[in-house]
Amino acid sequence: MSAPLVSICLPNLNTLPYLRERADTILAQTYTNWELVVSDNYSEDGAWEFFEKLAHEDSRVSIAQAPREGMYANWNRCVERARGEYVYVATSDDGMAPDCLEKLVAALESHPECDVGHCPLVVVDEHGTPLPNRWWRRGMFDRSLPELVERLHVRRAPYDGLLCFTGQQVYYSITELLIRRSLFSRIGAFETRWGSVSDFNWYTRVGLAANVVHVPDTWASWRVHPHQATASASLKTPEHDRKVDEMLAHAMARCSPFFTPAVAGRLQEWAEQARDLRAYYAGVRDRHGLVARRLFQLSHLVSGTKATRAEVVGRVTGKEQWPTIAHEEIRAMVESLELGPIAASEIPFPTQRPADTVVPASS
Repeated sequence: MSAPLVSICLPNLNTLPYLRERADTILAQTYTNWELVVSDNYSEDGAWEFFEKLAHEDSRVSIAQAPREGMYANWNRCVERARGEYVYVATSDDGMAPDCLEKLVAALESHPECDVGHCPLVVVDEHGTPLPNRWWRRGMFDRSLPELVERLHVRRAPYDGLLCFTGQQVYYSITELLIRRSLFSRIGAFETRWGSVSDFNWYTRVGLAANVVHVPDTWASWRVHPHQATASASLKTPEHDRKVDEMLAHAMARCSPFFTPAVAGRLQEWAEQARDLRAYYAGVRDRHGLVARRLFQLSHLVSGTKATRAEVVGRVTGKEQWPTIAHEEIRAMVESLELGPIAASEIPFPTQRPADTVVPASS
């Protein structure tokens, strides 16, 4: 039997209340040349019995159980079993539009220079109701190139990866991405050492090493609820800051071989500058009271690094904060190195697709 083009990987642990909805969004895809690879961590809520029934009803479904070694370890187990050229990680409590795979596959088929297809994210509550656009609409993907968010375009590496060095999210959910499976052999699997925020490290590696084609006219969803794996993550704390520093350093070390020595040196210099500025703004955040913040800023004016001294002087003279304008500096730098970031602003889809990859939804 020939391998399907897309492997939909569904890792799971005790999310039975959301599985019917998740399975329905997969079965409703207008693109049908897929396999569903389920890896269940010995759920105790009836989820395994649900998957057994699903596999009995649809031969495209492959199910297995695996030890509980953490969320990202289970993602890796799914990917290891995948046979398709493309991988979509369908987290078990989320969903996607019926045309999501069709449009992401078409984009990657049209752009072999890209390893990732990206679509917009709809955030929903535990009942599936879309939530108002809040912090996830202020992520670096939207803010860095707002004029292209609603347009099909290619973002060339390492632009998105360098945006991550602000410490801010570029991608919020793995459900936004369709991934060429060969990318995992280049940049590695999902790390587990940083707990529930470890995906930030992998997203940084993606942005540093892979071109990404953005497809604006479909969507995937991310469900926010009290029981999700990331609900316990403590953000904007010294412990989280430490993890961000470690994740970014790991990503840079992993991806530096993809650049020429001269480019790698320039990017490393910028990464170190970004580290200093992240630490500076974390320090401002953690000082309570105007006097404490002013004393902290004065200390950096006197004995800070070159980057933090320049930031303090800039703020005194009316310059916007670095986290707000960092994307402009990044774009100028990568363009000076002839690395991008934008390969094209208008990219047509192919007028024809292979007959065995897309079928009408009513078939």
